[in-house]
Amino acid sequence: MHISLQTDTELDELLRPLLPKVFQAAAIIFLAIKASEIFLGQSAAALVGLLGGAGITLGLLAKDIVYDWFCTIVIYSDGLYREGDWIAVSGLDGFVQVLKIGFRTTTLHIYQWGSIIKMPNSKMITGIVENWSQNPGDELKWGLSSTLRIDNISAAQTSRICDGIGDILPSIPGMSQEFTVRFSQIDNNARVIKIVSFVNDDKLYFDAERNLNLAILGLLEQEGIDFLTVEMETTPEKYKQNLKLNNN
Repeated sequence: MHISLQTDTELDELLRPLLPKVFQAAAIIFLAIKASEIFLGQSAAALVGLLGGAGITLGLLAKDIVYDWFCTIVIYSDGLYREGDWIAVSGLDGFVQVLKIGFRTTTLHIYQWGSIIKMPNSKMITGIVENWSQNPGDELKWGLSSTLRIDNISAAQTSRICDGIGDILPSIPGMSQEFTVRFSQIDNNARVIKIVSFVNDDKLYFDAERNLNLAILGLLEQEGIDFLTVEMETTPEKYKQNLKLNNN
């Protein structure tokens, strides 16, 4: 307890309220055993056995609760996420924001639907959690990936489209200067162009997505391309996979 009180971490804030209760419970059990020895004599062994059996029963009933508590410690100690972080959780659509990390559950705000869900902490550490608020470098980078599939265009048009997208990306507010425009393959009669870009301002993410798509449509109109034959896929949650494929 003395060690916990001398620390200044998020894990300390989690453990500090529990320690007095642990010591109180231990003291009560110790006093009960000593009292039974005084008043019951040899019957104390039976009382200890009874308490042990009750403890096992309660332990089986409370194992999920205790497991969630330990998972909470793992969340804090490993820094999986913090309150306020934006994350993607397997089984949930789109982005969710961590509102509160409790002893047993994590409260999540599902942005797409405006709803609240409480997820057991044991599920949060056993599933796949992508943390978008923690970045590998100093600059925030949220992926914005698109795939264009355009039928019946020439090599010259394909080149102009790739160059035009490369010129558009740096001019979009909130867009990082790091991006890749790749003419990846010819699929039957379609030319496949993959775009991997990053937004460095989370407040401008959806604006950047909108402006990029509108700029691409405008570029296709300039080329006289019927944009109804163009398949545009925007999957920000999967940008890491696209980036990995792009580097191969």
